Amino acid sequence: MFRKTFVYLLLLSLVFQCLGSLGLLTWFIVNREYITNELCENKERPMMHCNGQCVLMKKLKKWGEAESQDSERYINKIEALVIVPETLKLKAPISTLRQWIVPPYSGRYYYLYATSLFHPPRMT
Repeated sequence: MFRKTFVYLLLLSLVFQCLGSLGLLTWFIVNREYITNELCENKERPMMHCNGQCVLMKKLKKWGEAESQDSERYINKIEALVIVPETLKLKAPISTLRQWIVPPYSGRYYYLYATSLFHPPRMT
């Protein structure tokens, strides 16, 4: 039960991480009227037909920059993890001499040719 809950929470967090820009778009669509009337930089110039898209572009740019900074930070951590195992090389003895053991021939093999028991059906 604990494992399933943990797996579902992990999957949910991965989905939210991947769909961050979709969340911004949903926020923009739901609050479009408020953004157009209150947050838009071009509300004094209605002939531009901005409708709050300037705010959306700023948010998406900010989200993209934060995402790239996070990815760079994780890449640096991954590089550090890759470098560490290379220093821990263990030398194991490798056997170069291999002997093939061939069992002696056993003369106890008998082949009985039986014609009466197993044969295909006769065609008449």
